[in-house]
This record gives sequence, C-alpha cells and structure tokens, in this order.
Amino acid sequence: MFSWRGRRQLIALSIPLFLISGIIFWFGARLLPQATCFDNRRNQGETSVDCGGPCRACELKSPAPLSIFWARAGMAGPNAYDSIALVENPNQSLSSAKVEYEFILLDELGIIGRRTGETYIYSQERLYVIEPNIETSREALRVEFRVTHIEWQLNQERPPVFIVERREHSVVQADGVKQSMVEAQFLNVNPLDFREVETSVVVFDTDGNLIGANRILTENLSAGSRGVIKSIWPGAFGGVVGKIEVIPRVNLFDSDVIIRPR
Repeated sequence: MFSWRGRRQLIALSIPLFLISGIIFWFGARLLPQATCFDNRRNQGETSVDCGGPCRACELKSPAPLSIFWARAGMAGPNAYDSIALVENPNQSLSSAKVEYEFILLDELGIIGRRTGETYIYSQERLYVIEPNIETSREALRVEFRVTHIEWQLNQERPPVFIVERREHSVVQADGVKQSMVEAQFLNVNPLDFREVETSVVVFDTDGNLIGANRILTENLSAGSRGVIKSIWPGAFGGVVGKIEVIPRVNLFDSDVIIRPR
C-alpha cells in the first residue's frame, strides 16, 4: 500500500499528465479531418462507406440498373410495328419519374426505324414499355431496346391499384375492312380521383408471340368509378389470341394527376 506521502506524490504527478493528455486530445481533434459523407470511411454511423445513416441512402449511391427481360415487335400495319419491352426496377427504395429510352428496329442491312420516349417506374415495379405504330422503311427482323437516361430518387410509394373486370377481343368491320379490337373495363378502387389513367394493352398469341400492343388514355376517373377502353388495330391479328394483358397506371410523380377537392 502507498503511504500518505507516496499518495501525495502520485496525485501531484497525475495532475500534469492529465493536463498534457487533455491538450494533446484537443489539438488532435482539431487537426484531424472532420468526418463527412465523402471521406471514403465508415466513421459516423453509416450503413456502409459514405452511405446510409446521416449520408444518402446506399441504393441512391449505387442504384441497380433496370432489368430488361426482352424486347419484341408486332405488325401494326404495312411497314409499321408495335414495339414493347418488359423491364423491372430491382431497387427496393428507388423510383424514377424520368426514364428515357429508345426502340431500334433492324433488318439484315441495319436500322430501319427508331423511336425515343419517356416513362416512369416505381420501386420494384415490373413494367411494359410500349411504343405503338413505329413506321419502318422495310420489314423488321429484330428490335432492340435500351434505357438512355434515368433519374433516381428515394420513393417507396406503391402505385395505385386497379381491378380489371373485363377484357375481350373481337374482329369488327369498318367501311368493309376488318379490324382487331380489344375492349376492357377496370375499376378504380383507390380513394383518389385521377385526371389521367394510361392503360397498356398487350396481346399475345397462343405461342406467346406478341401480336399487338397499345396505350390508351382515360381522363377524369373518380374514386370507385369504372373506365372503359377500346384499342383498335388495322386488319385481323396474324394469329389466334391466347392472352390479353390490360394494365392501368397513374403517374403519381406528376402532382397534377390527382384531382383534389376544392
């Protein structure tokens, strides 16, 4: 055990050591660079390096690209094609209000037709991107689809839900000319009134080949009401209709699409 004199000496030595340690810590804290979200370190509660926690979301730092499953084209008339691509957003918390894309139609000699467009996509949404009636100079042998620009944002809002109650295909006559028609009815089960609802109509034959695709706009659809659409193609489809997909969508990124009560 320390004697009373020894303890006094220990205390006397501890005081300057404590003061020196405090001064070194103070100067060190001032000289060390402040933690930021761009210092390539995980040093302020981030989920990963420079993302998550007080920094931007990790998905926003390195978003996964859209998955493109396939692109196809179906005859829409003489030297005209309905083009469609099936894409998916694999990101759990990222959506995009602006997805720019391009369809390119080709034959054995090269490009014979192309069209650019813009759409939107919600997080984890699977989407048909459709450009109907693309005119070409010759018969198309294949179609390519690519995303040319996309702007990601944090948004986990789910898209509005619609119930498709009816979808029917028929061949009608107009001025003695046969036309293929798809008529469908859907119900707005959301508690909101929408200024615009865009419906994708995709028709496959019994072998799964694309034979028709279109986009139809319905205006001023109130909550609880039904929308009826008709999509018409010149001539009869070149195959037996096996499957009709009808997909109503609303662009919630556009603040004017919701009709708010006055």
